[in-house]
Amino acid sequence: MKRGLCFIVSLLFILGALPGLNATAAEYPERAIEILVPFGAGGGSDTAARAVAEGLKPQLKNGLVVNNMPGGGATKGMLYASQQPADGYTVLAITTSHLIDAAKPKTRAHILRDFDPLCRIQWDTSAVTISGESQFKTLADMIEWGKKNPKGLKFAGTSPGGWSEIQTVAFFQKSGVQVTFVPFDSGAEIKAAILGGHITGAVEELAETLPLIEAGKLKSLCVIMDKRHPALPNVPCSKELGIDYTHGLMRAWGVRKGTPPERQKLLVDVIQKSLDHPMYVKFVKDNHLDARPGYLGPEETRKYMEEQVEFFTSVLKELGYLK
Repeated sequence: MKRGLCFIVSLLFILGALPGLNATAAEYPERAIEILVPFGAGGGSDTAARAVAEGLKPQLKNGLVVNNMPGGGATKGMLYASQQPADGYTVLAITTSHLIDAAKPKTRAHILRDFDPLCRIQWDTSAVTISGESQFKTLADMIEWGKKNPKGLKFAGTSPGGWSEIQTVAFFQKSGVQVTFVPFDSGAEIKAAILGGHITGAVEELAETLPLIEAGKLKSLCVIMDKRHPALPNVPCSKELGIDYTHGLMRAWGVRKGTPPERQKLLVDVIQKSLDHPMYVKFVKDNHLDARPGYLGPEETRKYMEEQVEFFTSVLKELGYLK
């Protein structure tokens, strides 16, 4: 009996010492990592993910693949990622849309409950944009008119109950004005409506509007951040105008909760290094994403996301989307 027991113990010791049998963690990743983008190809989230991926490729010996899974306002891809093994081989490109969804009840997947954030990568800047021929010369002019004409200011966006409406309504609430939100299907339609004088303006990211602003067809009255944007040095920021509101669209990456800590750390390390890749640096500059630091580590990203979900919950309740 003792002889048999000794044999088993010895065998287990030998097997454990063989190369490769207890080195699973050290070998990760043993195959390509999937970057799951829950939006269609060519959009902001897709191009951002692919820019980061360029810096990841030299660091991952077995490569990576970027897959698009649009649908459900980014929830289809999130649900898919939440159902994959917690092994670090599926990385979800997280956006503000997921944080807004987390404020809503009965979600099939929840960004805070089902995922561990790896890092926040970007923090974009919105601006209050109107026609270059508008009667309003400053934000103060617009606010004064808006107070005398409640809901008379018509501002457009692409997502009722989503980021566009929340950002627009919340900003103007902080300014002491009630506006009417007008939904459109695309950014192109919004710009056409502004230029045609059908609506007052829109609160949009600068990358979407800057070419028309530089051409004089549109003008920005305020950038929503705590300092002036380098691309619009003559436009005041919300903080200097006394408006306590600096929220912006964000992009982050995460993995399914329960992914081994050492794998999460490896992913954080390679992602952080990829942000110094020349292609990504150029992408950030070309899209005017360098006005304020976007990167946050895992713990800071979770804290930021929790605060944003709380904020979105309060705004959605005010708008009547939540009871």
